[in-house]
Amino acid sequence: MKNYFNDSPIEAKKDDRYGVTPFSESLAKSFVKIENPIGTTIALHGPWGSGKSSVVNLVREILSEDNDERLIVSEFKCWWYRGEEALALAFLQNLNSVLRTELKDKVKDLVPKMGRGLLQAGPVVGSAIALSPVGAFGGLIGGAFDFGKRFFPEEETLEATFIKLSEALEKEDRRFLIIIDDIDRLDPEEAIAIFRLVKSVGRLPNVMYLLVFDRNLAERIVQEKYPSEGPHFLEKIIQAGFELPSPLPTDLNGAVLASISEICGSPEDDGMVRFMNVFYDVVAPYVSSPRHVSRLQNAISVTWPAIADEVALADFVALETLRLYEPALFNVIRSNKNSVCGVRGQGDPGQNDESRFDMFLKGVPDEHHELAKTALQRLFPRLESMGYGGEWVTEWSAKRRVCVENHFDTYFRLSLSDETLSSQEIDELISRAEDREFIKAAFRQAVAIERRNGCSMVPVYLDELTTNGKKVPKDKVEPLLSALFEIHDEVDLEKDAERGFMAMANTTFRYHWLIRRLTRDRFQLEERTNVYLGAIRNSSLGWLVDFTSSAIDDYQERENRPQTREEDCLVTKDALPEITELALAAIRDAADNGSLLAHHDLLFILYRWREFNDLSEVRAWTDDLLSDPKSLVVLTRAMTSESWSMGMSGFGSMGDRVAKRTVRAQISDDTDIIDANEFRRALDNIVSSDDLKHDEKNDVQQFLLAWERQSESGD
Repeated sequence: MKNYFNDSPIEAKKDDRYGVTPFSESLAKSFVKIENPIGTTIALHGPWGSGKSSVVNLVREILSEDNDERLIVSEFKCWWYRGEEALALAFLQNLNSVLRTELKDKVKDLVPKMGRGLLQAGPVVGSAIALSPVGAFGGLIGGAFDFGKRFFPEEETLEATFIKLSEALEKEDRRFLIIIDDIDRLDPEEAIAIFRLVKSVGRLPNVMYLLVFDRNLAERIVQEKYPSEGPHFLEKIIQAGFELPSPLPTDLNGAVLASISEICGSPEDDGMVRFMNVFYDVVAPYVSSPRHVSRLQNAISVTWPAIADEVALADFVALETLRLYEPALFNVIRSNKNSVCGVRGQGDPGQNDESRFDMFLKGVPDEHHELAKTALQRLFPRLESMGYGGEWVTEWSAKRRVCVENHFDTYFRLSLSDETLSSQEIDELISRAEDREFIKAAFRQAVAIERRNGCSMVPVYLDELTTNGKKVPKDKVEPLLSALFEIHDEVDLEKDAERGFMAMANTTFRYHWLIRRLTRDRFQLEERTNVYLGAIRNSSLGWLVDFTSSAIDDYQERENRPQTREEDCLVTKDALPEITELALAAIRDAADNGSLLAHHDLLFILYRWREFNDLSEVRAWTDDLLSDPKSLVVLTRAMTSESWSMGMSGFGSMGDRVAKRTVRAQISDDTDIIDANEFRRALDNIVSSDDLKHDEKNDVQQFLLAWERQSESGD
């Protein structure tokens, strides 16, 4: 199938997607069968974009296939010329060229003589004539009368010349068909000039015309120019008019689908139902003519290559349709990501409120409101009347739908969002999941890339792996986890932790989401235990401690919390002692070689150390640090945190619009992992000494103030 761009019409019957070939054949036969034509004029009517030029091309092809030497076909491209005089001269030039080529001396100089007579008959409308650079009249400058006087010799009258030409043509056994397409591209005065020329000098024996234009538009032009004549003006010129039959919706839909398949490929089998739902509800209603098909095809042929395979095909085609035919709606969607992505809160009172569509319908014609609402709900489940749980977002993200924030921008920027990995990168991660060195290198590279929000690409990699976790083959899960566990502490960056009010995620949380996604419902508990035991052997300290703590916590009975079902636990209960010993051995090694003090999760590890063993081992280690100023600063920073709070409105107050940051000391007077009194005394001593740098002293002072504030408030 041939590609067409810039609304180009089809050129051959093999390209006919709309079933207009039978109509074209009938039209072609009508010219063949006309007997003794005298300027016989047939009109082909149809609105803009209905495929008139395609029919003209098919008529030409069909007549050419007939190979009738007695029928000469020529085309006059009227829209190449500007101005009535230019059109008149070009029309005569075309007529002269056709007749001289075929009849030679029989019509020598007759058309030029007629041209001279016509130009002398009336005033020159413009002082200059703009012609196409092709043809004998190219580069013409000056008045039309002066040109006509030089080009056409002054001989007999116009009437006598016309009679001679008519007699010469009448004796011929050949007929001439002149096709004039795109008349509705002309200015009103120019279009009327074409009709006049066909009616006057064009009314010749054995000459026929096919005029192609929008009848309603032409009649309005004539009505404005000649109110008394109205449609009778055209009736006097045109002997027969044919209305181009409208393509069947089935054919139009088939043409659009064929174009999508040719440019973008076919939807995946599991997405076919949704694709067709979106197509019939959003795309098909806007495609009512071949021009609409061409316009949509041209649009996606330009925009698709930039984001191929990075978006959901159904959403992409739907949004391109809205961009072309509902630009106001498209722009509102583009500007309101937070209002359309994700899911609504449980029990949201606005879920069934029709007013949820109001902001989107401004600028949309009233007759399209229901169509726009349907489109919005097909694309954005958040706007449906039914509710969806947060787990749906993961499924939508795997399909790269526009309703997911991480993928939304890709549809509107024609480039990948910095929140997203390309499908090729994700496919490579999955296909090489068993390659530990590749996985570690990929995540180390992710650490080095800084996104616009200041975070690294690590959260993006983890989120995409979580979304696509079920695609990782079971035999590749353990080596993938082994590589990730080993580099956890390297990629667990403070800048990747969400901050402020409602902060929820950090790299460790994302690890937990990922491992659950990779193993849940895919491995039985015993099988899963063996996978984790194999993967944690070379685990980094922070992750090993966290994983062990989570595994133990699964079996803890807590008040107001149901016990975790055994099948949902990370590992079997019998495996806990082995995992705990691995964690303790790693902690002790880090304590001995000095890396524990430098660990960014030091405080968390100290509490877990106490939890896994007993208090004495932890206290012995922290007691040894109290005499070293540098170690005290490290401990201070490890025990310093921040919290965020917002004042709520009430009792007439307006409340806060932003969250407030508060420095907190993660210690109390009865903290058991360190001697709190000795720790405070040691800090007071180093603050008053010259052992610390300015920033170190400031951090210690802030910590002591927070500790004192909490002690006084009993917090």
